[in-house]
Amino acid sequence: MTTRTGNGRPRLVASATGRGPVVRTRLQLRLRVDERGWVTPDSADDLRKGLNTYAPGTVLELNLGKGSCLTDYNAVRIAEYVSRCATVYLLSSAATGDRPHIEGGCAYNADGVLDLIRMAIDHVSAHRDAHKC
Repeated sequence: MTTRTGNGRPRLVASATGRGPVVRTRLQLRLRVDERGWVTPDSADDLRKGLNTYAPGTVLELNLGKGSCLTDYNAVRIAEYVSRCATVYLLSSAATGDRPHIEGGCAYNADGVLDLIRMAIDHVSAHRDAHKC
């Protein structure tokens, strides 16, 4: 927002000073998947064990690769790391659009893995916001 002062250059209005566009970091994370298709809460690209907690406002692409099995406690661990992100995109190369198969707290197909992680992120994010109120 600018205002003109006479014939000079436009000058920023005081209310708009310091209010630039929001800068969001865009990151990609590939989760480790073992030879049987079990997704673990470890990065496939990082040599360290575990994941980093991402800063608020991060846009994250969470790649599950060929993952087809996931336990609910691992889904919650992953959700805790990404719950502060502004946007999380879930990517899977094994998902086919089938009905999610989740039984006894464990997902047994790629579509179930996507659904279980989505539910865990929603749950953890909702509880994180409730504590701030």
